[in-house]
Amino acid sequence: MRPPLRGFPVEFAALGFLIEEPMHGYALRARIEDGLGPLWQVASSQLYQVLHRLEEQQCVSKSDEAPSSGPSKKIYRATEEGVKAFWEWAQEPVDTMRNVRVEFAAKLYFLRRLKPSAVSTLIDRQLGALEAIEDRVTSEGRKSSDDPVLNEAWLKFQQATITCFYRWLSAHRTRLSMPKEIEE
Repeated sequence: MRPPLRGFPVEFAALGFLIEEPMHGYALRARIEDGLGPLWQVASSQLYQVLHRLEEQQCVSKSDEAPSSGPSKKIYRATEEGVKAFWEWAQEPVDTMRNVRVEFAAKLYFLRRLKPSAVSTLIDRQLGALEAIEDRVTSEGRKSSDDPVLNEAWLKFQQATITCFYRWLSAHRTRLSMPKEIEE
């Protein structure tokens, strides 16, 4: 039995772009930069490590492409298993605020491109997850600390961050749920 994907968002981003179209590593890196550049910086070495892991886990396959000139290139394609893993990841809300900026934003990006009908459901599930996160943060905030003033200030900061994101996501729900027009 193969180990599950580690859950790094870059692995799923690579799969998402390879679901759109097979491509070689350099083109994939450029595609990640074009699409998710404001969120992530992915080094070529990191991307090739990710592609290697995805291949080991049978989530991608590669083949040689012989261009008209120059050396052959490895073309990566998402496998059926990779597609399944991607969709399981893309449709699940994140469970920590730390993952909102990078991971949740990437999920929205791909759902808007590849499955716009699933965006509203993800947003609704994320709003529910935010309530659970706030409950968890509040209950953890009751724990004793050796600096109760700092502990209380941090708790208020976490609660305000959750509330702010909840309001932002609620306010933009309709617009985010509209399909993104992909330029041809």
